[in-house]
Amino acid sequence: MRGTRAALLISATALVLTLSSCTQNPGAADDGDQPTSAPAIDDSPGSDTDRGSPDPMPDPVEETLDMVAERLSSWQDYTVASDTELQFAFYSGNPACYGVRSVLEEDEDEVRVATISGTLLEAVDSACTQEARYVSLTVELDQPLGERDVVPLEEVKLSR
Repeated sequence: MRGTRAALLISATALVLTLSSCTQNPGAADDGDQPTSAPAIDDSPGSDTDRGSPDPMPDPVEETLDMVAERLSSWQDYTVASDTELQFAFYSGNPACYGVRSVLEEDEDEVRVATISGTLLEAVDSACTQEARYVSLTVELDQPLGERDVVPLEEVKLSR
């Protein structure tokens, strides 16, 4: 019987200690605990943290003409920067190893644009990381855009 009482006393003590660690105010001293929920964020339209678009803001990049192993990088979106300039957003690679260029074809009805990514000549024998970068490239038109449609150009000559 004495062993049963001792086991019961030890179990009760362990239960009390366990429950006391679950209280709202575990002690007066600062034990370094931090809140586990994120602070409230105002993501209403127009606020600084509006998350209406799933894509981040693209990083502007300059065209690079000397590349190898080129591939089409389908543009995701474009904005009209001026009457004769369009900015195309698309995914490319790490700018230390990968460059971008565009091919433009225009007529009176359409503006056709291809965005192309490729390996920089100076990075051919380098160890390059495979990471996606959301970039924007400005393309200058020969004539003002006007009412013309902007569409992807899908057949272009690529450097291999």
